[in-house]
Amino acid sequence: MICHNENSTDRLNILVIGSTYPRHNEDYAVPWMRESHAQLTKRGHRVTMLAPSYAGLEDHKVDDVPVKRFRYAPKSFETLTHEQGAPNKLKNPLTQLLGVPYVLGGCKEAVKLARREKFDVVHVHWPFPHEPIGLAAAKACGAPLVLMSHGAEFALARRKSWVRPILRSSLRRGDLCIANSNDTASHIKNQSGVDAMVLPYGTTVYPKQVAVPKNERPRILFTGRLIQRKGVEYLLRAVPQIQAQHDVDVVITGNGDQKEMLENESRRLGIDDRVQFLGFVSNEQLNEEYARCDIWVNPSVIDDRGDTEGLGVGSIEAYAHRKPVVASAVGGIPDTVEHGKTGYLVPEKDPQALANSIVSLINDPAKRQQFGERGLKFARERFNWERITDELEETYYRLAAQKRQRTFSAAA
Repeated sequence: MICHNENSTDRLNILVIGSTYPRHNEDYAVPWMRESHAQLTKRGHRVTMLAPSYAGLEDHKVDDVPVKRFRYAPKSFETLTHEQGAPNKLKNPLTQLLGVPYVLGGCKEAVKLARREKFDVVHVHWPFPHEPIGLAAAKACGAPLVLMSHGAEFALARRKSWVRPILRSSLRRGDLCIANSNDTASHIKNQSGVDAMVLPYGTTVYPKQVAVPKNERPRILFTGRLIQRKGVEYLLRAVPQIQAQHDVDVVITGNGDQKEMLENESRRLGIDDRVQFLGFVSNEQLNEEYARCDIWVNPSVIDDRGDTEGLGVGSIEAYAHRKPVVASAVGGIPDTVEHGKTGYLVPEKDPQALANSIVSLINDPAKRQQFGERGLKFARERFNWERITDELEETYYRLAAQKRQRTFSAAA
């Protein structure tokens, strides 16, 4: 029996459902979800992950978390997830046809798993398309259904009218909706009328003391995937304007479908001698790049599909290294930047505004240090995994207690 209160020492059996999860321990997919599971298991809770197969991938473990893989197509077609992610792959109409077997395969495996494991809570990431899978599991074991949105669902709904009514109904069927930012919460409210709990996630890049060489020039860092919504081209276009006042080095990590275009743009602008494209880097090298940089920049935009940053976790990683931030005021990013205190927010797609804010910080080393210190304090208070896990754990206990009470009352 579970005694549901904040001082409970009872352990929960939690099923988490999502589209993408690491295929092995070295796979860097969704590190924030992986860290959330690590925090929960550290407290003694049991977490099981249900995710689609990738190219025939079978059940396995990541960090001792059981990962159950459901099949939805011959293995050569099971590529909806990972790499660029499902929303980017759904442009192909043939790919969209996999949606039906995807959901049906997920529901079948979810019911079988839930009947066997008797979960206390079912937690779904990305209600479209995973709410039916979560609902099937929740009904099979009598658990509450938690639906967590990250923003991409609403960009998809804006592009495809048939998604909207499905997403609206899905959000209304949850026992609780969670949003990763205030921006995502506003989309949930607008789409379904449901008030969502806002619960962000924290950093997965932890600073380590490393010896780094002294920079010859101010060093500007971007970290993330090289896809359209990251807006890296606008950072590149800002560089000549920065160079007019300061000689700088720009370091760009990550891979993506825009890498070749961005490298060409760098050459076209005549800045390729000052811009380094490092590709995918390990956490160790990423830690060194954060330690070396003077300013971290997130030039994200609302892309052609209406998608943008759901939260903007890179800011939190920069703060962990005491670095100031310059970022676009789109999506969930304003939740992570206190304008004029931990960094600067600028309009999207505005190279001049990016350049002005970066030059302002280059000109004022004391302010850079001040912003970095305030950012560290802000991140420790707002994006602390201990606090986040406390809230999530208390929410699970409360929902499970309410579900059990309703079941008891209905049976009486």
